[in-house]
Amino acid sequence: MTRNAEFEILGLSSDASWDDVKRAFRRLARAYHPDVAGSSGTRKFAEITEAYMTLKDAAHGLGKIPARRSPRAGAGRTSGRGKPIFEKFKRLWRMILSFRRKRRTKEKHSAGAGVSPAAARFIDGVIARAESEMRGVLSRGEESAARVKSDAIIRRLKSRRPAVTLLALGRLSRSGVSDETASAAVEHFRRNIPRGEVLEALLDVFSNSPKRGDMIRALLPHAAGFSEQEAVTLLARLKRWKSGAEFLRPFLSHKSPEVISRALSCWPEDAVSDERSELVFLLRKDDEEILIPLLRVLKREHPPRRAGGRLLSLMRDHPSPAVRALASAIVRGQKLG
Repeated sequence: MTRNAEFEILGLSSDASWDDVKRAFRRLARAYHPDVAGSSGTRKFAEITEAYMTLKDAAHGLGKIPARRSPRAGAGRTSGRGKPIFEKFKRLWRMILSFRRKRRTKEKHSAGAGVSPAAARFIDGVIARAESEMRGVLSRGEESAARVKSDAIIRRLKSRRPAVTLLALGRLSRSGVSDETASAAVEHFRRNIPRGEVLEALLDVFSNSPKRGDMIRALLPHAAGFSEQEAVTLLARLKRWKSGAEFLRPFLSHKSPEVISRALSCWPEDAVSDERSELVFLLRKDDEEILIPLLRVLKREHPPRRAGGRLLSLMRDHPSPAVRALASAIVRGQKLG
């Protein structure tokens, strides 16, 4: 995004002052905040927030775009970030150029007679040391810039405003998830439940990350608190990722039969035998939506004999033909009658 684009998003000309930027953001935020405009305003709110935050970072020396401040707001202040590195780079580069000029001059005056090996080694050593130091300075500058960017993303990840969190996740999606940002995100969402678009964006960002398992484990304590749509969204990802029973088990206590049914439909064939007994308590439910995938799992996993009474009852009395047929197949196959 260019600087002009950021000003245009806020409805300003490129020569607007910093005070103009703040006023424009407040005006647009009041109009497009999801609490006012509903879910339809979330994307627009995220867009104007990204433009504002980018200009704000720049105004505080965190970005690459110089901030424009009004004379009153910015008089006599400079960020100073990056200046020492730039000045040191210039001094090193001037030193290298100076030594190179001296070497060429020495070689020119010594044509025919040759340059002293000791002098050539000395000049080469000075140049090599200067170039090495310059590379170190530039590397430290890049590390410092990366640290500033990472800190800004982490701050926004922890925001209580969904649009700001979406902005941070968008940045992560483009720049990649580092160990530091991944750990910060895992810790934050272990304590705070992601909602709606934030959950979808979070799953997209961590889809190919080595920290995906850590993120999913951080979300599992929220399983019963997700809305039906949020739980179904997460279960669809777990199915695609062929997740084990440990990731599906928390959803069996969700209040929605649809969610429980989806979790059972994803149940892996290599689940351990203890989890077979864990499923038996669901036989007490009468919802056809739950019983059909549950009975399919139990038929495959061989239910314990203590489930025989409930299976016989389902085989004889349940109103659903599909439930009766599945229960009958288990009773006959396992000789539970």
